[in-house]
Amino acid sequence: MFKKKILSCGVTGEFGYFHTKISIIYGTLFSCGINYKKKGSLCLNIPVFSTSFKSIKITKCYISILFIPSTFCKNIIIENIFSGIKIIICISENISTHDLLIIKYYCFKYKIIFIGPNSPGLILPYFNIRIGIFPLKYIKKGLLSIISRSGTLTYEAIKISNKNNIGQSICLGLGGDSIICLQIKKFIPFLLNLKVVKNILIIGEIGGNIEIVLSKLKKKKIFFFISGIFSPSEKTMGHAGAINNKNNDILKKIKKIKKKCIVLNNLENINLIK
Repeated sequence: MFKKKILSCGVTGEFGYFHTKISIIYGTLFSCGINYKKKGSLCLNIPVFSTSFKSIKITKCYISILFIPSTFCKNIIIENIFSGIKIIICISENISTHDLLIIKYYCFKYKIIFIGPNSPGLILPYFNIRIGIFPLKYIKKGLLSIISRSGTLTYEAIKISNKNNIGQSICLGLGGDSIICLQIKKFIPFLLNLKVVKNILIIGEIGGNIEIVLSKLKKKKIFFFISGIFSPSEKTMGHAGAINNKNNDILKKIKKIKKKCIVLNNLENINLIK
C-alpha cells in the first residue's frame, strides 16, 4: 500500500525540506513536490510542480504528505483528493474545525486514507519507508507495531522498546487534533496482512473509541497502554478534548479492554512484549 511514489507538499519550505531530505536518504521514494511560485524548479533533485494534478499526471504519485501551514491545508487536501491521491498524511496542526469537517466529508466520500492532522506520520523500517517526522535514532527493525494519537508517547515507546531490544515493524501517529480523519477500519486490513507485524501496542487515552475498535482485532497479539488514569474529574483533557466523568470513565474503558487484551501499567513494561 505504501510502496508508491510520494508527493511532498511543502518540500521547498524549511521544515518540509528538512524532513523530506531525511526520508529520501532513508530510502523513501519521493517523486515530486508542489509550490506554485517555484514551479519548474528542482528541490532535492525532485521536480516541483504548480498543482497536484500535474504532479500525478507526470510522476504517477499515489501518496501525499503535507508540511504546509494549517490555513492552506484544506484547499491543498481537496485538490489532492480530486487529482487522484489515495493516501494523504498531514503533519500540519491546528487546522480549523470547519475545514476538518469538510476534509473528513470528502475523505469518506472518495474513500481516502487520511492520516492526521497533527500526526508524526508513519514509518515502516523493513521497507525503508518514512513518511513523516519520526526520528531515526531509535528506529530498529522488529516485530512490534506502535499506534497512538500522541506523537510524544509514540517517540517514548520507540525509545523504550529499542532499549529493550524490541524493534518496530510499523509506527503510526493517528493525529493529535480534536478531529482526526482516519477511518481506522480501513487501515486494519493492511495491519493484519503485514507479515512483519507480530505484536501491536496501542497507546490510548480518555475519550474516543479507537481502543475498543482495535481491541477486537484477531490474528495479532495486542497490548494496550492507556494514559490519563489520574486525570481530574470534569476537566477537558486529551487529544479528543474528552472529559473524564461517569459517562466517559477511563477505568471502565480499561476494564472492557482487559477482557480481551493485556493492558500495561506504564510504558516501561514494554519489555514484557516478546
